[in-house]
Amino acid sequence: MEEALKAYDHAMKIDASLIAALNNKGTVLASLGRDAEALQSFEEALKLSPQHAQALSNKGMALAQQKKYQEALGCFDAAIAADPYFAGAWYNKSLAMQCLGRGREAMAAMKTARALEGSARGCCRR
Repeated sequence: MEEALKAYDHAMKIDASLIAALNNKGTVLASLGRDAEALQSFEEALKLSPQHAQALSNKGMALAQQKKYQEALGCFDAAIAADPYFAGAWYNKSLAMQCLGRGREAMAAMKTARALEGSARGCCRR
């Protein structure tokens, strides 16, 4: 994992506008439990592309890790607004709603996520 971080850092030295590299770096940092750094990486990606659905959803997950479920929900809603077919954002939204005690809404979001995962477009956007 540390090698992956070095590779993303190297890519960003070559081109600081690599949104995918910033987003992927954040994902690696999150998997290492470095949530604050992950959140910073997602926010940097979103400065370059505020409607980047993957970075919005990943930022939401980083916030959820910090138990900031309402803020996370806002990120998931923004990710869905940017890409309504992004099944992962719908799934993450369902988890945040469950944590907020909004079970019925969580079930509806999960139903949408499952429907999208079965479609050609939704299954390709994880």
